[in-house]
Formats: sequence, structure tokens, C-alpha cells
Amino acid sequence: MKRYGRIMAATMIAALMATGCGAADTPAPTEAPQAQEETTEVTEETVDEQDDTVSTEEVAEEVSEDASEDESDSSDSASLPRYVYTGTEEYLDVISEYMIKDAEEGFDPATGVFIPFTFIAGADDSDPEDIKVYGEFDIDGYDLLNTTLVCCNGGRSRGIFHLKKEDDGSYSVVDAELPYTEEETVQLFEGHDDMYSILTALTDDEKNEKRAEAIAEYVNTNGLNITQWQDYNWKPVAVLNAPETAEEDQFYEYTGDMGYTITYDLREYSMSPSAESDMLGKIEDEYTGTFMLVKKTGLSDADETLQVTADETVWTPDDDEATIDIDITDATIGDGIDCRRAAWDVDLEDGRIFRYIAYVIPNEEGTLAFILETTYDKGINDMSTEDLDESFKTVLDSVKVD
Repeated sequence: MKRYGRIMAATMIAALMATGCGAADTPAPTEAPQAQEETTEVTEETVDEQDDTVSTEEVAEEVSEDASEDESDSSDSASLPRYVYTGTEEYLDVISEYMIKDAEEGFDPATGVFIPFTFIAGADDSDPEDIKVYGEFDIDGYDLLNTTLVCCNGGRSRGIFHLKKEDDGSYSVVDAELPYTEEETVQLFEGHDDMYSILTALTDDEKNEKRAEAIAEYVNTNGLNITQWQDYNWKPVAVLNAPETAEEDQFYEYTGDMGYTITYDLREYSMSPSAESDMLGKIEDEYTGTFMLVKKTGLSDADETLQVTADETVWTPDDDEATIDIDITDATIGDGIDCRRAAWDVDLEDGRIFRYIAYVIPNEEGTLAFILETTYDKGINDMSTEDLDESFKTVLDSVKVD
């Protein structure tokens, strides 16, 4: 089985901020491609000529009726029904099911739902024992926050699915060649440059439209009260012709594994949790790297935590230990939660400044730190320390601790 998934790690956050849930041209993980077999009859179909796909307008009309009629108020991702392809395009039912099963094994098993969307460039059905389907096979995993599907993982891959036609006329997946790298993908499509060109010519707008249709199809088919979807560090996108998102549903109460709760506006922030820390990114038209990191430490003293945190932000060419002078003051966050605060800057050689503010709640079992960060860049991001504090004020005011 060729894996789609790699669970998103903290090191991928910067890329996600810039590109959304998954970069359109990033191949999904897989094993090395097998030797390609010769094909004899290949029928091509451009993406624009796939008459049997569901149109945006058709899906939109259906969603507007059904999403409001059968509403579920649950924001529990575990309550989401599994995606089932309901279109009429040949092969996509079994391919979609295969993609979902593969994603369930490769990504976080707690993901609420996986929704695939596929572009078929052509197929060779000359051998019913090995029907080759050439295409781009994309899939995203979502969690449900109030009425918003939030993308938490995903995969993008161009490749070949090998199918078998069964005696009853149905199809089954025999194998899938989904390379990791662009170089491997080019090799896989050798001799089928025309179909590869169809896939590489796909625009971001075409991909986003197909993705939006797949989400709307899922919402409509299951009669769900889902009004919008969102990629990390991007503003929510309305589900096609779904009811407008209620104002109260734009505010999500997040309870972290580190014993704290915050409430944030989905239109202004997006959360990326991990085992070590939680990252709340500030959604911006122009990315400046402004976010809040929440982590629990092995220290019990708040002042020591602040000093260690500040020292860790100082880089030296020889990787020697360095310290930075910080002023520590009393502060409160949430509904009168006592904590300690420090703010400091780290100057870079190119003129930029890493700007930090940290609030630390003391605890004998480990301090809880809320660290605000931005990258000051004159003329691009002129955010002052006061501006950085203000950017997360409503979130910090909402903090609750166990």
C-alpha cells in the first residue's frame, strides 16, 4: 500500500502558513515506483471535458437547501460521518475509498473526516486485469470546530492507480503508484507526457474549485450543519451556498492537553496543536510570523521559566550558551490569573528583530507558558511590543486553567 500520509509536525507550520493545508504540487509519500508496464490503448480526457462530474452550481443549489434542513449542533469531530463518493465519474468510487483508507492509516487516527478530490487525465482499460488510471489524487483531513471544517493534514500526489474489473462489473484497486518526488513522478509518466501535461496545467483556482465541490458534496449528502472550511493560517471559506455562519459559531473554545482553555475567533486565528506545544497563528493578509505558543515546562518557578525561555531565543554562531537580560513583572491573564511577564527583542544581522512577550503561570507540577512572537521588519511589519500584546489580548483574556 502506498502511503499518502505524514502527520504534520511543528517544522511544517511555516510552510502551512504560506500555502494552506497542503501545497498543491507536493507529492504524497509513497514507496518507490514499480517498473511501468507498457500500455496499448489510452483514452484521454481533459479535466475541462469531464462531463459526468458534479458542477459547482449543482452542488451549491443542493447544499443551500439541505444543510439548513437537517442541522447537527455537534462540534465533535468524532460525530462526522465518513466520506463516500456519490458522483458518477468512472473509477472514482473505489479510488476515493482506497485514498481514505490509506489516509486513515498514515495520518492522525483522530482526524474527523478525510475528503478526497481527484483529477483524472486519462485511463488505459485495454487490460481488465490492470486498468491504469492516470491523475492527480488529492486528499485532506478535517476536524470540526463548531460549524467549521478545519484542515489538519493532507496529501497531494500525481500518479497511477491500477484497477481490476470484477465479474460483476465493479472495480477494485490492485495497486497505486504515488511517488514522493517530482523526479519520480516524471519518470512514472514517461511515455505519457500528454497526460502529465494535463495535470501540470491545472491551476490553483481549478484545484480549489474541485476541492470546494467535494466539501459541498459531503456536507449536502449528509445534511450537515457545516457552513465553512478553513486551512491553517487562512481565513475561513464559506461552503458553497451554505447558510451564513452564525456569529457565535465563529468563536471556538479550545481545551488543550496541558490543562488550559482559550476562546478565539476563527476569522482571526488558527490553532495547530502538537504533543509538545500548541501554536495559535494570527491570520494576516501578509504573513509576518505572528503567533502564540503555549507549552508546559518541567520547571515550577515562573521567573526561571521566563529566563530559560528568553535564553533559548538567543542564537550564537558557535552554538555557545547565551543569556539575555529581561525585566520580569507581575501580570494577570484570564479572569484574574496571577502570572509573571517579560518582553524582549533579539536583533538579527539583517536588521530584522524577533520580538517576544511571555506570560508564565507558576505551578509545582510544571509552569504553563504563553509566548507571543512576531518578526519586526521595518516597512513590512512594524509591530511594536504593545501591538503584539494587543494582537492576542482577547485570547489571553479568555484563558482558563484547571
